[in-house]
Amino acid sequence: MTERGAPAGEGVKTVPGWGFGALPGIAVHLSAIQPDIVHLQYQTGAFAMSPAVSLLPFVARAACGGSPVVTTFHDLRGPYLFPGAGKLRRAPARVLLGASDGCIFTSPEDVLNARPRRRAAWIPLGPGVLPPARAGRKKARERLHIDSRSFVIAYFGFMNSSKGVETLLHAAKALSGTDLDFRLLFIGEDQGSSDPTNRATATRIRALESQLDLESRVERTGWLPGAEISRALAAADVAALPYIDGASLRRSALITCFAHGVPVVTTTPRAEIELPHKYTVAPFEDRDPFRIDDGVAALVPPGDAEALAGALGQLAGDSRQGLALARGAKQLAARLAWPNIAAATVRFYEDVSEAAA
Repeated sequence: MTERGAPAGEGVKTVPGWGFGALPGIAVHLSAIQPDIVHLQYQTGAFAMSPAVSLLPFVARAACGGSPVVTTFHDLRGPYLFPGAGKLRRAPARVLLGASDGCIFTSPEDVLNARPRRRAAWIPLGPGVLPPARAGRKKARERLHIDSRSFVIAYFGFMNSSKGVETLLHAAKALSGTDLDFRLLFIGEDQGSSDPTNRATATRIRALESQLDLESRVERTGWLPGAEISRALAAADVAALPYIDGASLRRSALITCFAHGVPVVTTTPRAEIELPHKYTVAPFEDRDPFRIDDGVAALVPPGDAEALAGALGQLAGDSRQGLALARGAKQLAARLAWPNIAAATVRFYEDVSEAAA
């Protein structure tokens, strides 16, 4: 289902909003189609940050005669409720965790932090945009009016406080004092509609860009359809994604860059935890093939603009390193192909259905 006013394909039902008033309409639709499983993709900033979606498992089971509900948690942040809500912000996610028959997490750390009482598993994300069979760098740059000799540093994704875009701008300022002819290319919409805080971050970024006198170095594509995102990534020499909380496979923008074979500079992942076998599902039982290390990306400390500038400058002068990183990144992305994720999800459905029977 989608919110009214959002793009809707054939067979997609709409609701007027994501508040509590949407629940009766959802119940009517579920009652009509009687699905075997209801699967909710939950992210705190989505659904207009309304806590009403936390009641979906109760609504779904009542409407479908007890069909299992599976929820994929893209994060465990608490939504904004009202000023001074404090610990109450955690309540919607806790309700959803307890009410779902099965929980999928895109981050292994979230599995253990959530302490799920029912069937749960880590299943990573795949690329948000699939690369085309062929991509032309020359034509891509011509469309973006970027000189063929410039070193293009791409940033892809929405802008929020966890993305480290301020660090990237300070690194660009440091590079502007060198002989490197570079452009900073922001690909896609910077704010999105799911998280209202993105707007404030984007405004702050533009102000900092002006303060650092980087405006002549910056190009912005604005919103692009998938094929044009691929074309823009083809124009890039490197992608800079300096996440404050470290690189993670929960970041679909990062995986998209990997899939497109763009050499990536990102931040060192947090120390990885051991995931008990009961939280794994084939083909993702062994995490070793899915680690983000220096074989797939150039890694720098979070918040370190000097290190980021150094890594970007090194890639600008070492094409062999870029090619090696691109090969490693594409190999990792191939293991994160959507057919693998779909197969793991089906296995998880089977486990949940068997437990609910």
